[in-house]
Amino acid sequence: MMGCSSSMHSTANSLRADFQTSISDKQKLIIKSTWNTVEENRTKVGKQTFLRVFEVMPELKTKFPGKVDIEQLKSTRTLYGHNKILMKSIENAVTSLDDNESFVTYLVELGRRHQVRPLKAQYLEVIYEALMFSFEDLFQEQWIKETSDAWGALFRFMFEAIKTGLHDT
Repeated sequence: MMGCSSSMHSTANSLRADFQTSISDKQKLIIKSTWNTVEENRTKVGKQTFLRVFEVMPELKTKFPGKVDIEQLKSTRTLYGHNKILMKSIENAVTSLDDNESFVTYLVELGRRHQVRPLKAQYLEVIYEALMFSFEDLFQEQWIKETSDAWGALFRFMFEAIKTGLHDT
Protein backbone atom coordinates (compact mmCIF):
# COMPACT_ATOMS: atom_id res chain seq x y z
CA MET A 1 0.00 0.00 0.00
CA MET A 2 2.82 2.37 0.81
CA GLY A 3 4.27 1.87 -2.68
CA CYS A 4 0.92 2.83 -4.23
CA SER A 5 0.77 6.04 -2.24
CA SER A 6 4.33 6.88 -3.16
CA SER A 7 3.63 6.10 -6.81
CA MET A 8 0.47 8.24 -6.75
CA HIS A 9 2.39 11.15 -5.24
CA SER A 10 5.08 10.84 -7.92
CA THR A 11 2.44 10.64 -10.69
CA ALA A 12 0.61 13.68 -9.36
CA ASN A 13 3.88 15.66 -9.21
CA SER A 14 4.65 14.68 -12.79
CA LEU A 15 1.17 15.74 -13.92
CA ARG A 16 1.50 19.10 -12.16
CA ALA A 17 4.72 19.72 -14.07
CA ASP A 18 3.03 18.65 -17.32
CA PHE A 19 0.17 21.05 -16.63
CA GLN A 20 2.57 23.97 -16.38
CA THR A 21 4.20 23.11 -19.69
CA SER A 22 1.20 21.84 -21.68
CA ILE A 23 -0.82 25.08 -21.46
CA SER A 24 0.98 28.27 -22.46
CA ASP A 25 0.50 31.60 -20.73
CA LYS A 26 -1.26 32.89 -23.86
CA GLN A 27 -3.63 29.91 -23.79
CA LYS A 28 -4.33 30.54 -20.10
CA LEU A 29 -5.28 34.13 -20.91
CA ILE A 30 -7.60 32.97 -23.71
CA ILE A 31 -9.28 30.45 -21.41
CA LYS A 32 -9.74 33.02 -18.64
CA SER A 33 -11.07 35.66 -21.04
CA THR A 34 -13.65 33.30 -22.54
CA TRP A 35 -14.70 31.59 -19.33
CA ASN A 36 -17.55 34.00 -18.53
CA THR A 37 -19.35 33.00 -21.73
CA VAL A 38 -19.02 29.34 -20.77
CA GLU A 39 -20.09 29.98 -17.19
CA GLU A 40 -23.20 31.88 -18.29
CA ASN A 41 -24.16 28.91 -20.49
CA ARG A 42 -22.88 26.04 -18.34
CA THR A 43 -26.16 24.09 -18.17
CA LYS A 44 -26.66 24.33 -21.92
CA VAL A 45 -23.04 23.37 -22.64
CA GLY A 46 -23.15 20.42 -20.23
CA LYS A 47 -26.42 19.10 -21.61
CA GLN A 48 -25.34 19.58 -25.22
CA THR A 49 -22.07 17.78 -24.49
CA PHE A 50 -23.87 14.69 -23.18
CA LEU A 51 -26.38 14.79 -26.04
CA ARG A 52 -23.46 14.83 -28.46
CA VAL A 53 -21.73 11.97 -26.62
CA PHE A 54 -24.88 9.83 -26.95
CA GLU A 55 -25.31 10.83 -30.59
CA VAL A 56 -21.73 9.83 -31.46
CA MET A 57 -21.63 6.70 -29.28
CA PRO A 58 -25.20 5.60 -28.42
CA GLU A 59 -24.00 2.57 -26.48
CA LEU A 60 -22.73 4.91 -23.75
CA LYS A 61 -26.34 5.54 -22.71
CA THR A 62 -26.28 2.11 -21.06
CA LYS A 63 -23.31 3.13 -18.89
CA PHE A 64 -25.33 5.70 -16.95
CA PRO A 65 -27.70 4.91 -14.09
CA GLY A 66 -31.32 4.54 -15.14
CA LYS A 67 -32.69 4.68 -18.64
CA VAL A 68 -31.31 7.54 -20.72
CA ASP A 69 -33.86 8.72 -23.26
CA ILE A 70 -32.43 11.30 -25.68
CA GLU A 71 -35.73 13.14 -26.20
CA GLN A 72 -36.33 13.23 -22.46
CA LEU A 73 -32.75 14.40 -21.89
CA LYS A 74 -33.36 17.41 -24.15
CA SER A 75 -36.21 18.68 -22.00
CA THR A 76 -35.59 17.44 -18.45
CA ARG A 77 -32.94 17.47 -15.77
CA THR A 78 -31.93 13.89 -16.53
CA LEU A 79 -28.16 13.59 -16.07
CA TYR A 80 -28.16 16.98 -14.35
CA GLY A 81 -25.68 15.62 -11.79
CA HIS A 82 -23.24 14.55 -14.49
CA ASN A 83 -23.62 17.89 -16.29
CA LYS A 84 -22.94 19.69 -13.04
CA ILE A 85 -19.84 17.60 -12.25
CA LEU A 86 -18.47 18.03 -15.77
CA MET A 87 -18.95 21.80 -15.75
CA LYS A 88 -17.67 22.11 -12.17
CA SER A 89 -14.53 20.22 -13.21
CA ILE A 90 -14.01 22.69 -16.05
CA GLU A 91 -14.60 25.60 -13.68
CA ASN A 92 -12.05 24.13 -11.25
CA ALA A 93 -9.58 23.80 -14.13
CA VAL A 94 -10.03 27.45 -15.09
CA THR A 95 -9.66 28.72 -11.53
CA SER A 96 -6.62 26.47 -11.04
CA LEU A 97 -4.73 27.53 -14.15
CA ASP A 98 -2.05 29.26 -12.09
CA ASP A 99 -2.11 26.98 -9.04
CA ASN A 100 -3.01 23.45 -9.98
CA GLU A 101 -1.68 21.23 -7.20
CA SER A 102 -5.02 20.33 -5.64
CA PHE A 103 -6.76 20.27 -9.01
CA VAL A 104 -4.47 17.55 -10.39
CA THR A 105 -5.09 15.48 -7.26
CA TYR A 106 -8.86 16.02 -7.69
CA LEU A 107 -8.77 14.84 -11.33
CA VAL A 108 -6.69 11.75 -10.54
CA GLU A 109 -9.11 10.93 -7.72
CA LEU A 110 -12.09 11.48 -10.06
CA GLY A 111 -10.57 8.91 -12.40
CA ARG A 112 -9.93 6.55 -9.50
CA ARG A 113 -13.58 6.83 -8.37
CA HIS A 114 -14.65 5.85 -11.88
CA GLN A 115 -12.64 2.60 -11.75
CA VAL A 116 -15.68 0.87 -10.26
CA ARG A 117 -17.92 2.36 -12.93
CA PRO A 118 -17.91 1.37 -16.58
CA LEU A 119 -15.87 4.41 -17.67
CA LYS A 120 -13.14 3.48 -20.09
CA ALA A 121 -10.29 5.70 -21.22
CA GLN A 122 -11.53 5.65 -24.84
CA TYR A 123 -14.84 7.20 -23.74
CA LEU A 124 -12.91 10.27 -22.64
CA GLU A 125 -11.97 10.88 -26.28
CA VAL A 126 -15.67 10.95 -27.18
CA ILE A 127 -16.33 13.37 -24.31
CA TYR A 128 -13.40 15.52 -25.47
CA GLU A 129 -14.83 15.72 -29.00
CA ALA A 130 -18.30 16.45 -27.63
CA LEU A 131 -16.95 19.27 -25.45
CA MET A 132 -15.10 20.79 -28.40
CA PHE A 133 -18.31 20.55 -30.47
CA SER A 134 -20.34 22.22 -27.71
CA PHE A 135 -17.80 25.01 -27.22
CA GLU A 136 -17.59 25.66 -30.95
CA ASP A 137 -21.39 25.87 -31.07
CA LEU A 138 -21.39 28.25 -28.10
CA PHE A 139 -18.73 30.60 -29.42
CA GLN A 140 -19.74 30.46 -33.11
CA GLU A 141 -17.53 32.88 -35.09
CA GLN A 142 -15.47 33.64 -31.98
CA TRP A 143 -14.28 30.00 -32.01
CA ILE A 144 -11.01 30.66 -33.78
CA LYS A 145 -7.94 28.40 -33.91
CA GLU A 146 -6.30 30.00 -30.86
CA THR A 147 -9.45 29.59 -28.75
CA SER A 148 -9.90 26.01 -29.90
CA ASP A 149 -6.24 25.20 -29.21
CA ALA A 150 -6.39 26.73 -25.72
CA TRP A 151 -9.52 24.89 -24.59
CA GLY A 152 -8.35 21.73 -26.34
CA ALA A 153 -5.08 21.82 -24.39
CA LEU A 154 -6.96 22.23 -21.12
CA PHE A 155 -9.38 19.37 -21.88
CA ARG A 156 -6.55 17.08 -23.02
CA PHE A 157 -4.69 17.73 -19.79
CA MET A 158 -7.82 17.12 -17.70
CA PHE A 159 -8.52 13.82 -19.40
CA GLU A 160 -4.92 12.66 -19.10
CA ALA A 161 -5.11 13.23 -15.34
CA ILE A 162 -8.44 11.37 -15.15
CA LYS A 163 -6.94 8.48 -17.18
CA THR A 164 -4.07 8.34 -14.69
CA GLY A 165 -6.61 7.74 -11.93
CA LEU A 166 -8.50 5.19 -14.01
CA HIS A 167 -5.34 3.14 -14.49
CA ASP A 168 -3.97 3.61 -10.95
CA THR A 169 -4.34 0.41 -8.96
